[in-house]
Amino acid sequence: MAVEEAVVSFVIERLGDLLINEAKFLYGVKSQVENAKIKLECMRAFLKDADASVRNGDERVRLLVVQVRENSYALEDVIETYIFKVALKKNKGVISVLKRSVCIFKRGVDVHRVGAKIEEISSNIDTWTLELQKYGVTKSMDNAADQTCSSYVQEQRELRRTYSHFGETDVVGLTKDIEELVQHLTVKEIPYKHRVISICGMGGLGKTTLARKVYNHPRVRTHFDCFAWAAISQQCVVRDVWEEILISLSSPTEEKLKEIKSMSDKTEEMLKVAFLPQDETDSKILLTTRVKNVALRVDQNGLIHVPRCLNDDESWKLFQKKCSCIGKDPTTSRDIEKMEVLGREMLRNCSGLPLAITVLSGLLSKKPTLNEWEEMKGNVLRYISNGKENSDSEYDGVSWVLSLSYNDLPYYLKPCFLYLARYPEDATIQVKELCLMLIAEGFISPRRRSTETIEDVAYDYLSQLVERSMVQVDNWSLRGRMKTFHIHDLMRDLCVSKAEDENFLQFIDLRNKVEDEPLRSVSTVVRRVAIYFDPVDDFSRFVDSKNSSLRCVTIDLRSSKKQVMRRVFNSFFMLRVLNLSFSWHKEVKLPKEIGKLIHLRLVSIRGVSITKIPSSIGNLRCLQTLKLALGRSKVVPSVIWKLEQLRHLHFVYVGIGEFEWLKTSLRSPNIRNLQTLTGVSTECFDYNDLLQLKKLKKLAIHLGEDLKRIYHDSPSVTFDCLRHLKLYYYKDDGIDIMMCSKGGFPQLESLIIRHLPNLEEWKVEEGALSSLLFLSVEYCLKLRKLPDGLRYITTLEEMKIVYMSREFKERVEEGGEDFYKVRHIPSRLFLKCDH
Repeated sequence: MAVEEAVVSFVIERLGDLLINEAKFLYGVKSQVENAKIKLECMRAFLKDADASVRNGDERVRLLVVQVRENSYALEDVIETYIFKVALKKNKGVISVLKRSVCIFKRGVDVHRVGAKIEEISSNIDTWTLELQKYGVTKSMDNAADQTCSSYVQEQRELRRTYSHFGETDVVGLTKDIEELVQHLTVKEIPYKHRVISICGMGGLGKTTLARKVYNHPRVRTHFDCFAWAAISQQCVVRDVWEEILISLSSPTEEKLKEIKSMSDKTEEMLKVAFLPQDETDSKILLTTRVKNVALRVDQNGLIHVPRCLNDDESWKLFQKKCSCIGKDPTTSRDIEKMEVLGREMLRNCSGLPLAITVLSGLLSKKPTLNEWEEMKGNVLRYISNGKENSDSEYDGVSWVLSLSYNDLPYYLKPCFLYLARYPEDATIQVKELCLMLIAEGFISPRRRSTETIEDVAYDYLSQLVERSMVQVDNWSLRGRMKTFHIHDLMRDLCVSKAEDENFLQFIDLRNKVEDEPLRSVSTVVRRVAIYFDPVDDFSRFVDSKNSSLRCVTIDLRSSKKQVMRRVFNSFFMLRVLNLSFSWHKEVKLPKEIGKLIHLRLVSIRGVSITKIPSSIGNLRCLQTLKLALGRSKVVPSVIWKLEQLRHLHFVYVGIGEFEWLKTSLRSPNIRNLQTLTGVSTECFDYNDLLQLKKLKKLAIHLGEDLKRIYHDSPSVTFDCLRHLKLYYYKDDGIDIMMCSKGGFPQLESLIIRHLPNLEEWKVEEGALSSLLFLSVEYCLKLRKLPDGLRYITTLEEMKIVYMSREFKERVEEGGEDFYKVRHIPSRLFLKCDH
């Protein structure tokens, strides 16, 4: 229920931003907006106690709180729609609007009507505040904002310092299962006895954890030549699954990858036959499923393995691996003994299910005192009692703890968790991408009295979801930061249900819709929608729904209709986040109508090549992140560099062309906050201008003739904050010698050198690249050896050599004459080095 507290808090902050930064737009209604902000601040003080009343079943309070949430949304809508209409009154962009705003208001915007509507909502909030007091809800003295200040965060980090990420080593009770399955997969005496091995059991039993342990087991990895891991959800697209498997097994080049993406349905059928294990092969399939009949349908003669639930001692052992707060608070040994008794009592309600145990331990890891554990036990009993009426008996051991874990979240984490409902089942979630969307939505705010960036705050919020075991990390960077994670399907079911109940987000998957099946309608009050389409007609019906409240639209459309983007741009004017994904890979011009969506903070368009970006994109003055694929002929207006809020700019190459639009553009003082710049060329801008981007952390550039300047400048003018650098060059000419000077790129952690066809010598001085963790050298066929200076870079953790000559590989491998340069690097990987 604390979503209401989150909504109110975010609307308060948004109103504050408008009053400070958009004062000219609010001419005539500024006092009403200020008054509404005060009313909301008063209401917020009652919401924490109202949450407790709702948990105790007070339906009257619940209905009032829902009204508060919806009217907070309505207030934001009224004000932002007002600003939107003012901005569009003249068709000359936002800068023109700022100069003429007073004149525009006098020409016809109904200031009185808008002001009256704001006052009406404020009056309603006043009334509901009094009603809450009448029902016994009291004002909390806690300041919600204090939970996001630096001192509070530091206290929480002290509690989390001993936290150990739940990973591959944190499993209990699976040793015999792993050994048995590995034996069946690798035994050579009866190679065809079990071609398909299925792990069956209920959700939360640990099937995927067991499968991953077996999949990565050393004996399995050395027994088979190649491997593929695929997640098959209830709404999966079969073609995508086969593509994923083929790509994993073949490690294709970029050209081969394009062939795979464009393969015909006939080729797809051939792949199915090729991948299914036959009698004459040693190939095996390891399958996880909840339904035994699914396993039997794949192979009636296959082996079916059913993991058991954990016993009491194993449950406690797993709990201890995750919950490390026992004894960390200054408590007596007697309190610790009581906490163990309480913990074991609560664990018995988990029915030995690893997912339930892990989530409960994540809950209690945030509560270091005996009093908090006693309170949690009462909550456990209440949730179990409340859930028995409508629960599925098979999942009694896990459903209560999932609901409890959600309701225990602080207000600022609930929107972060509910946002996960936009992803399909079994999706791999990119942490950086999710952080940028949460920031664009306004769910992340800078911490008071802190030097952290807003991206750091977003990452910390997601880390807290991991610590609570509400999501599981898949991949970590060499720096120990999360790269991707996923959400268990049972936890996702809860997430989707809560998101729809709160009108927060609606997820619709129509990719496998049965013919003539009625289209699920989009709610007219939901704020976010994620829809995965197949038929174009369904998309048309969605656009026609005209939900003017939408803040975020995610559309995955398998269509070749070129009017899709234009229809979206003409339908949802309040959007802050726009994610469009197509599968038709054609070149198109970005419609000029995108300039109408002046509230956009994040735009990501995939699956098409953009040949022209209209100048109307200059209207998107709030834009923070832009991700586009550019076609061979590129027209990008220089007005893009006037977007003061722009922090992340991703251009993906689809062919190489001229970038005249970039010349002199980097001199604009408006883009000094840029942190990410990818897909640009050094031939089109002044290098000294690039050096002015002091906050730049990630840079991917196509190298021109001035490559040497990047490596010969003194440390004082190189990129002090840069952490990720990717260099590539696809022309036949180019530089033949590259130098990394002492002290250069002091913060660089990742360096990728790709396709430098004439590079013959690379020099690295001692003291250069002093923080480097990852190095990849690819397609540099004239390069005969690695630089001697690599042996001084002691921070290196991983090196990848791809598509290099056989001679190069032999020099670098153990026993080769250059091995001494890289012997200190723990991970050395060679791929396709046979040229």
